[in-house]
This record gives sequence, C-alpha cells and structure tokens, in this order.
Amino acid sequence: MVSSRISTFFLLLLPNYIYSLYQSPPRIVKQPPTDELLFQVYSPQQTVNEKPFVIECEAEGEPAPKYRWIKNGKNFDWQAYDDRISQQPGRGTLVISSPRNEDLGQYQCFATNEWGTATSNSVFVRKAELNSFKEQGEKSESANEGEPFKLTCEPPDGWPKPNVYWLIQNEDGSIKSINNSRMTVDPEGNLWFTNVTRQDTSKDFSYACAATSLFRNEYKLGNRVLLNVIPSGVTAAQNKYAPVAQYVTRKNEVALRGSKVELYCIFGGTPLPQTVWTKSGNPLQQSERVTQGNFGKSLVIKHVEFEDQGTYTCEASNGVGEAKSYSISLQVMASPYFIVEPELANAAEDETVELKCEASGVPEPQIKWIHNGVPISDSPSNSRRKVTPNSIVIEHLIKNDTGNYGCNATNSLGYVYKDVYINVLALAPEITEAPSDKDVVDGKTVTLTCRVFGAPKPEVKWVRQGVELTGGRFLVLPQGDLEIREVNFLDAGLYTCHASNKLGETNSSATLKVKEHTRITDAPEDYEVAAGSTATFRCNAVSDSSLDLTIDWRNNGQLID
Repeated sequence: MVSSRISTFFLLLLPNYIYSLYQSPPRIVKQPPTDELLFQVYSPQQTVNEKPFVIECEAEGEPAPKYRWIKNGKNFDWQAYDDRISQQPGRGTLVISSPRNEDLGQYQCFATNEWGTATSNSVFVRKAELNSFKEQGEKSESANEGEPFKLTCEPPDGWPKPNVYWLIQNEDGSIKSINNSRMTVDPEGNLWFTNVTRQDTSKDFSYACAATSLFRNEYKLGNRVLLNVIPSGVTAAQNKYAPVAQYVTRKNEVALRGSKVELYCIFGGTPLPQTVWTKSGNPLQQSERVTQGNFGKSLVIKHVEFEDQGTYTCEASNGVGEAKSYSISLQVMASPYFIVEPELANAAEDETVELKCEASGVPEPQIKWIHNGVPISDSPSNSRRKVTPNSIVIEHLIKNDTGNYGCNATNSLGYVYKDVYINVLALAPEITEAPSDKDVVDGKTVTLTCRVFGAPKPEVKWVRQGVELTGGRFLVLPQGDLEIREVNFLDAGLYTCHASNKLGETNSSATLKVKEHTRITDAPEDYEVAAGSTATFRCNAVSDSSLDLTIDWRNNGQLID
C-alpha cells in the first residue's frame, strides 16, 4: 500500500497521550523566516531599554530533541560567547541580550533525537541602521514662476531602505508635511513641483528632506533649502506650459508576486496636468488592490499577482499643447512557493511511503531534498529509495527508514523549505474505542463501534456465534465499525470485534438487543359531526413489552394536554 500525507489511517486514530509514548523524529514547530531578521545595535551613550533579540527554533519529538546551530555554514558554539547569548530551556531558540555588529550572519537550527534530524529555515541576520545626512549647510535655489522644478535630496544610507519625504520647517522650529497635488516625492527622494507659484517662496520657512526607519523608530532631518521664486511678469492666464515628463518609472519594471509595486508618471506643466492610466489599451479599473497615489501621478498595486503583468500607459494633459504619454512594461516574478507540500508520514514496516513536493516561481525554482540535515546525495544510500525532484518513494519500509526529509525549492529571488519526517512504527493492535452494548428496534440500521490502531494496520473482523460477518446486511466500515442494516430479532446477541496484525491480536465484545418497533393498530379516521356535538377519535398501539407506551394527541402540530 502507498502512504502519503499522514499515511495510514489507523495512526490518525491514535490519541495524543498514547502517541507521545511512542517514537517520533523531530518536527519543527517554531523557526525563523526565510528572508531576514533585523537587530538594532545601541551605542554606550544611548539610555534605552534594550529588548532581547530572538532567533526562534523549537521542535517536538520523542525522545525530546537536542539542538545545535550553524552560522555562516560553520558550527556555532554560542556557549563560547559571554552571557550575551543564551538558549531557552527545552527549546533551541537563541536569545541575544545585547546585539553587536559581529552577530550579523546566516543562521540555521538543527533539532536531533535518535530517530532523525529536523532542519529549520536558514535566515540572514543583519543590523538595522539609519545613517545621518551629509552636512552641507543651508542651500538656496531659484525657480521661475509657472515652470516645473526639482529639489534634489541625497538621502542617507540605511537598512531597510529608509522612507524619504519632504517637510516644511517654519522659523519657529515647527514642521509640517507636504501634501498637495503640485508637489510629489519620487522613489529616490527628490521633490518635484508640477509648477512653481509665488506662494512656494521661502519667506518664513524652508524646505527639508527627511528620512525615517520604521524598524528603528527614528528619523533624520536633512539640511534646509531656501527657495526663491522669480516672478514671470505675466498674468496667470498667460503663464502656461505644456506637459513635460519629470520622473517616470523605467520602461521595463519588475514586481515580485505578493509584494507592492508603485509605477510613477510625474509630469510638470501649467495648468496642473491630469493623468489617466490604462492597461494594454483599456481603461484601468481601480479596486481595493489597485489604486492611484500621489493625486494620480502613480499607480499602486498591492499583493501583486501574475495577472498584473502587462503594459501600463499614463497620459498627461492640461489643455496646452499635445497630451504626453508614457508606457511601462511590468513583468511579475516570484520567489518559490509550494504547489504541493510534503507531509508527515507515519507508516508500518513492509509498506511503501511517498513524499511529494512541487513548487513554482519565476524563474523556475530548483528542488533539492535534504535527509537528516544533509543533502540527500550525501546521505547513506538506500536501494529501496527512489528520489526525483518532486517525490521520494521508499518501498518495503524497515525501522531504519525512520528519519527527517526536507524539500528545498530555490531560485534567484529566494527559497521555500519544508521539513517533515517518515516514522516507521511496529505496534501490536490496540482497541482505542471498544464496542458498547446497544438497543435497537427491528427494521432500523445500527452501527457497533470498534476503533483500532497498530502498525502494520490491523485487520478487523466481526464475529457472532463463531461465524465471521461479511456481506449482505453486514458491512465492516473502513474505520473498523460494523454496520447492520434492516435489523431483525434474529440479529440479537453477542458481537466480537477482532483486530490482528503480525505483532499480535486483541478483541472486544458487546451485546445487541432488538426491540419490537411501536406501531399503531387502530388509527383515527376522518369524519364529520354537527357543530356543538361530541367527536371521538380512537387510537390504539402496541410496542415492545419491555418498553413503556405513551400515546400523545396533537392538533395542528400542537400537543393537547
């Protein structure tokens, strides 16, 4: 027989408190993410309440697993460090109380007991940081009224990449954010004026570029910029400029499936150009997932799917000159994701077990199998084991086939990993839910319960008066229960459930009593009587002599007292 997922049904019936008494290879229940973990390093001058940095790893197994870590491909002896690093009792989770620069690296956890080794995700641990702006002093810029204009920002380095925006800083030190249809910040941090007005002149305020780190919960303020607007000398009605591209997303853009992408089409001009977006020549329907940002100058797609791939065109017009358009070809790529995940497999000796693993992604991922923490090509050979990229099949299982197997799908964008185990058990049959005495009326269907587990899967037979019950009105259900249809009085008696495999046998019995069903022998009849006279309905019934008989009368469904 072939075992896939949690292979043999009888093992699913095993109660947890019993199952824990038997062997089990480790199973990872908590682990780090597949991409990265960030930590923060504080300087000695900073008075902060540092939170411990945690790299999670926890596994279940019988016996309880022991843990080890590797860092940058080498065994990581965390005990050799000072008391900055500890491991949670009974778990593999590392706790770093005061992170330092040297804690950066690639970490992976292994949980081992006598039956196998489970492997966690491999995670890159790196420092979150936000540097300061370069000291440049206050700058002055000049712009012509009505014309498009750009204020340049040189944001500081940081990880994750800082969020850059512009502020207006008043002379009294107060600041306010910029949020209007004429001013737009591009992804590089530059501030674009669709057109400059006299009100943009720095009279009692200045412009400043700022950068924030959400992880570090801090921001840095750049140097002040004073803007001088040179009047055009003409009326507003005369001061017109046709649309001109200021900042646009590159023509061939790439988005990652599941992430967010923002396409930019920032056009300058006077009056303010209006932007219309289309996809493959058709009007773009906005939704909860696809919206416009920056007053129509950008298109935001959340939770990108493959269906979002295509050509997006923005057209900007303001009634002056010709409308300007720009097209962006969006390609959707994807880090690996599972189509079919491998599942834990509990099986018995001599059975066949199959682990399946299918993954997709763009580019197409490469699938490799891990066995007890090492590439399967480096594990001991097994002539009964057949390995393909999408499956592992082991025939004629033996006890030593017990162990952990991991499926790792990788492409240039990342990886996805799942660690499972094959648990080969040898258990004599045990009845976990025994049959119980039952009463049933003739003509009905009754089910006698008998739930068992064992490895190999026990064979279940039902016997009455020394005769095995098969076929006809008797049906042994897959879970071991006995179903008897159209019960008659001759079916009364003692029934015994027998469960057996090559390691032993067990049985349990119950008694079935068959009662005569209640029937009406003299039913009431329809008839008519004159108003005001007495009407009498008769009803007589018979039932099993061991049962009390009660006759109720109802009128239009309501019980008559």
